[in-house]
Amino acid sequence: MKAPLIIILIFVLIQKGIADNALSLKYQDWNEDNDRIRVRSWYAEAGTSLSQNWEIGVVGMVDTITGSTPWGRPPSDQEQWLSSLEEERRAGIINLSTSQEDYAFSFELGLSDESDYLSRSYAATLSRGFAEDTLTLSGGLSYLDDEVDTNLKGYGPGMGIQARQTPEVFVGVHRILDAQSTVALNLTYSRPKGYLSDPYKQVVRSEPPFPGSTESFYYPYPENRPNQRETWVAYLEGARLFKELDASIEGSYRYFTDDSNLAGHTIELQWLQRLGERLVLRPLLRHYVQKQADFYMLTLDDSGIEPSDQPTGQGSYYSSDYRLSEFQATTYGLKLTYFHRPDLSFDFAYDRYNVRGTDGFTDQRVYPDAGIFTVGFQWGF
Repeated sequence: MKAPLIIILIFVLIQKGIADNALSLKYQDWNEDNDRIRVRSWYAEAGTSLSQNWEIGVVGMVDTITGSTPWGRPPSDQEQWLSSLEEERRAGIINLSTSQEDYAFSFELGLSDESDYLSRSYAATLSRGFAEDTLTLSGGLSYLDDEVDTNLKGYGPGMGIQARQTPEVFVGVHRILDAQSTVALNLTYSRPKGYLSDPYKQVVRSEPPFPGSTESFYYPYPENRPNQRETWVAYLEGARLFKELDASIEGSYRYFTDDSNLAGHTIELQWLQRLGERLVLRPLLRHYVQKQADFYMLTLDDSGIEPSDQPTGQGSYYSSDYRLSEFQATTYGLKLTYFHRPDLSFDFAYDRYNVRGTDGFTDQRVYPDAGIFTVGFQWGF
């Protein structure tokens, strides 16, 4: 596999950096049960200090995706309801940041490239500290400029290259309550527009039998999502240090909603327990509850909707993508960090992801359980 240019730049930064260099590498394997989707991800990150309080950081990523996923037909033992995927994504991010007295500023450029999707990202953040830096206020803007190739092999003719843009704004506050406690709150608003449908997802409708046949059949139509949406996210996080236990706890709550009534609640807890001088053990528990989008449906039967051959982003909206349904998901796992020395550490983690549909009509077979294995190291020099 040919390394992307962004990873080469990482190692150039390490060699050319003046001081305070850092390097981290990580490998992650997401493996869904029953031979569904498998994602292997390689990450490399490097940073170095420049002159006049400036720092530069680079992240490189390579993902390979293989396996099969539901495309829209209701599950059946006799009919094909899974489609095969084989894809590779290469992505990179360059971040430039500086701190001046009470202010901190950063600017970020990103690029993600795969055979049917190209994404360019731009982001800028500004923060200021108050009350001897025990209170920090921050805000930022980001913009995604994407191109989606809708001409997919095996899915019929599409509409060629379609554009998608996502402007986003966020504000945040971080507060040090005392020597052992912190709390933070972030609010984010975004307004994606353009081609927002998934070209891999289709919705079926029962059609009359062909002449000479007695059995009806499912005919697929591309899903049709709105060509513009609004999303809101609130994220609350807190941490507490317990010196007498040589441990700390981190908890967070995230609320997400959009203008199609899709809504999600995420609660996460992590306990970080130091074991001697070299080991830290981190159990994790995360629970997610989602309310379905108002245009989610299994089929177009009895809906009164007359579908179009290509998504228009207007009129009646419809999608049978199970990710828009009502479901609950729980993740639990363990992470072990070994500090070989203060500036060199190694991570090993395994998480288990279990998901269950709760709407009472979506087939449970569309929801994938998965195991996630992660290994990596961090080196500062």
